[in-house]
Amino acid sequence: MEKRISYTDTGFRFMRLPLLWKAKPILFHLMKRDLLVTYKQTFFGVAWTVLKPLIMATIVVLVFDKIGNFPDYGLPYILIGLSALSAWEFFSNAVNRGSICLIDDRDLITRVNFPRIILLFNAALRNTIGFGINLLVTFGFMIYYGIPFTIQLVWLPIIFIAIVLLNLAMSLWLGTMNVFYHDVSTVVPFLLRVGLFVSPVGFTLNSVPEIWKDVYCINPLVGIIESMRYCILGEQFRPDINCILIGSLSLLILLISGLYVFGKNERKFADRI
Repeated sequence: MEKRISYTDTGFRFMRLPLLWKAKPILFHLMKRDLLVTYKQTFFGVAWTVLKPLIMATIVVLVFDKIGNFPDYGLPYILIGLSALSAWEFFSNAVNRGSICLIDDRDLITRVNFPRIILLFNAALRNTIGFGINLLVTFGFMIYYGIPFTIQLVWLPIIFIAIVLLNLAMSLWLGTMNVFYHDVSTVVPFLLRVGLFVSPVGFTLNSVPEIWKDVYCINPLVGIIESMRYCILGEQFRPDINCILIGSLSLLILLISGLYVFGKNERKFADRI
């Protein structure tokens, strides 16, 4: 029997951890659905997931190495790009999906009583398999060029968690805004294209003027990408601890404020979409 939403609640239902735990089958179902939609009955399938970072890495090498002449630190420039693109692709795919998921799943929202934040958790984790494939591609190039693996790889799970939290924080904000202002879904893809070139994907933090570094590090993705590069390529890419702290604070503010904005507006979604 179909369940209808109760409007007697005061919002913030997602804050009840037992309710979230009970809703985990919905999350697993959504993840399975998106996985099938992404890879089932596609001509290229997983091959496109491999080709995309290679194409993007080629563009990064052309723009930042061949044209921009940024330092390569004695490494093939494609590794500098690929080590960052793994994080960037995971982030951009999740944010793009997070901004539209509440609208796309409007039937679920209007007919079933469940924590809507599950939709945003699903968006935050959406490209996890792609993230893993991108890492394998990067590791393959490291083996090809004879670059040794380092002990810093043990930090990879923590970096993954940081990206997921950033994905969730951005999705909370953009997904909520898109319910009330549909122009958001049009602007987000453009901003992500610009973000690829202003984030340290094709260059490192050392290329940013010293006077602007603290401001630049307000973007949480800067510390994450720098940490990702350090994790994969080793000690010479050790991130600036001050940048990590600034980015972590920004991420915390984004996440807490996103939870608040989402919680205050969650019960209005069914009427607005």
